[in-house]
Amino acid sequence: MDNRTVADIFLSIADILEVKGENIFRVRAYRTAALNLKAMAERVEDIAKNNPDELSKIEGIGKDLKDKILEILKTGRLKYHDDLIKEFPQGFFDMLSLSGMGPKRLAKLRDEFGIANIDDLEKAAKAGKVSKIEGLGEKVEQNLLSSIELYKKHKDRALIQEAEVIANHIIAYLKKSKLFTRIEKAGSLRRGLETIGDIDILASSKHHDKAMGYFASYPGLEKIIAKGPTKTSLLLKGEMQVDLRIVDDSSFGAALQYFTGSKAHNVKLRTLAKNRGLKVNEYGVFEISSSGKDEDEKEGKLVASKTEEEVYECLGLEWMPPELREDRGEIEAAKDSKLPRNLITLKHIKGDLHVHSTASDGRNSIEEMAERAKELGHEYLAFCDHSQLIKIAHGLDETRLLRHADNIRKISSRLKGITLLAGVEVDILKDGKLDIADSVLRELDVVVAAIHSNFSLEMEEQTARILKALDNKYVNILAHPTGRLITRRSPMEIDFERIFKHAQENKVHMEINTHGDRVDLNDILARRAKKSDLKFSIDSDSHGVESLETIRYGVTSARRAWLEKDDVINTYSLEDLRKLLRR
Repeated sequence: MDNRTVADIFLSIADILEVKGENIFRVRAYRTAALNLKAMAERVEDIAKNNPDELSKIEGIGKDLKDKILEILKTGRLKYHDDLIKEFPQGFFDMLSLSGMGPKRLAKLRDEFGIANIDDLEKAAKAGKVSKIEGLGEKVEQNLLSSIELYKKHKDRALIQEAEVIANHIIAYLKKSKLFTRIEKAGSLRRGLETIGDIDILASSKHHDKAMGYFASYPGLEKIIAKGPTKTSLLLKGEMQVDLRIVDDSSFGAALQYFTGSKAHNVKLRTLAKNRGLKVNEYGVFEISSSGKDEDEKEGKLVASKTEEEVYECLGLEWMPPELREDRGEIEAAKDSKLPRNLITLKHIKGDLHVHSTASDGRNSIEEMAERAKELGHEYLAFCDHSQLIKIAHGLDETRLLRHADNIRKISSRLKGITLLAGVEVDILKDGKLDIADSVLRELDVVVAAIHSNFSLEMEEQTARILKALDNKYVNILAHPTGRLITRRSPMEIDFERIFKHAQENKVHMEINTHGDRVDLNDILARRAKKSDLKFSIDSDSHGVESLETIRYGVTSARRAWLEKDDVINTYSLEDLRKLLRR
């Protein structure tokens, strides 16, 4: 069990206690413990196995919370948490997933209108009742309706970060059995979609029944949806469905191709195969029999099945990375040998150009962030703490920012194996000006410009605001350009053709940001930006050591956008990067 699972339960308890109006110090105790657990590199499960008493040495964890952690590790749940949830209607706390909805606002809505779930809230907002509550208003009401629409769109899907943790845990569990020859992720998870419906796992085994029986005994199981010798579907306790398919080794490649490609990709492959007198399915590529009787899935001479490369080669195509298999021109490119030759990989990344420290709203010190970044193989790390507009994040004014930059450079001079860069995440104000003076920005190594307010401006005004910010000669990177949060906030209305053109003229780079539930720019917009000859910075926007690794999801999205190594500035050497950042 990972630290995030335990932390999420503690965060949920903190939210419930706040809604109930409990002592604020109890609320903070659970929140602090959760944040400390998420920031730890070491797993609490490993600590507990070695010596449970060592859990009490974790900052913010006393005897009571230590015992609760042990209960979660043993049972996968916490009775205290379950009992708290039972005091509220089913679905009540789903409302906390909505943008702008915190425990205090949720308590106010419950007390004013008896709102029990998202459907109740939607009805109240559509009837104009929410706007009548003191401190809310029409704007909050409209934002809630937009957030509800987004929630309903994604409610049955998990972020790739969450799905991957679950999939890795299941695969590790399956490997322990020694019943499987090969195990691979498939479906949308293997293609790297930012949200996942069901987790698809493909495996080969010589003992189908035993293997499926072992899978059906997975400890995180809620119920068995279906069980058979070749496919079993489980519903996990977190409401995630996992499908395991078992095939013979001899057809593993064909099955992996079939269960990875999008529907549109596979339909086009079948058409291509038919035009060549072939048939392709999860068992392999077959020559269509001269009798024309090809209804049987396995009828006809088998041409290829063992590897994906063989399958694609039979169809006159180069093998293509899973992230490209969306029917967005990859089949035509594979036919003409025009697929990207140096598609970006995590190994290409030399540093992260947007992280936070305790100077603003980060959870770890400069030294702690640097040490973890070095462990990940980074050669450089840029600290871009918030500027003064974001009061809640302890944003830096000019004086504090210059002092912070000086501190970063002093620490960097003492470190070996990594160089620290002094930067800022400077806010773009409503009129397009930046909230830090140029005289200070010019003293920094990297300037990341971002919008954190006034997301709902009309397209023309929002676009003009960004265009003006891009004209500032010290801006290097446009941070999380659409402002969206995948499950909670829609992207801003922006004319991206004008933004991309202006950014290219001003040598400003587009960020692919993976903080929280962001992948921004997404793969579609990043591919459009590449066609405008723009370059990119893939950043974690990490606020703690535990999330520095999320940069890999930005790499995944960049691969889906067909980005190559040279398209991404943080694949460059420090020397070349410094030249690039000088505008």
